[in-house]
Amino acid sequence: KKPSPKAGDPRKHGCSPKEKLRAAWNSTLEKTLVDLLHEHKTADYRGQNGWTTEAWNKIVKEFHQREQYVYFTKTQIQDKERELKRDYRFLKDAKNQSGAHFDEKIGRITADPALWKNILTSHPKAKKFCNKSFPLYEALGELYDGQTAEGTYNYTSTQLPDLTQVGNGDEFLNIEHEQDELEEILPAHEED
Repeated sequence: KKPSPKAGDPRKHGCSPKEKLRAAWNSTLEKTLVDLLHEHKTADYRGQNGWTTEAWNKIVKEFHQREQYVYFTKTQIQDKERELKRDYRFLKDAKNQSGAHFDEKIGRITADPALWKNILTSHPKAKKFCNKSFPLYEALGELYDGQTAEGTYNYTSTQLPDLTQVGNGDEFLNIEHEQDELEEILPAHEED
C-alpha cells in the first residue's frame, strides 16, 4: 500500500509554504494596510486601474517594516485590499438604500430586519456586518470614492444612454425620438 501524500504539502501544489498558509488578518493589520494605501494615493503610485507594481512593492516592504511579527506575500496583501474594497462597496450600496444609515459611533450600518434581508439578497457576504462594525469605512471612502467604476453611466453599444442630449448651443433635444422625427427636427447636414 502506497502512503498518501501529506495534506497541504506545497511541493505537490506548486507554491511555497508561505503562499499556502492562509493570511490571518486583524483590525490592526487592516488599518496598517489602509494607512499605507493612503500614503501611496498619488499620481506616481496610482494608475487608472489601481496601484502600480512599484507602489505594491513599496507597500509590501513598508507593511513588513511596520508589522514585523507577520509575513504576508504581495498576493495576500493585494487580496486583502480587494476584499476591503469589495466590503466598502457593498456597505456603501447598503447605506444608500432608503431606511439604512451608517452609524459612525459604532462603525456599522443600522437598518430594520426587512431591509437587512433585502441587502443580504443583493450582497450575501454583507451578513458579517449585520452585527459587526467596519471602522475603516470612512478611510476606505476617501480612497475609493471617485476612483472605482460604479456602473453609473454603463450602457451597451446598441443602447443609447437615457439622458443623452444634443443641441446647437442654446437648444437641447432628448434623443428618445424615432429616427424620422429626428430628421425633421435636426437641420440637414450640408455636404461640400
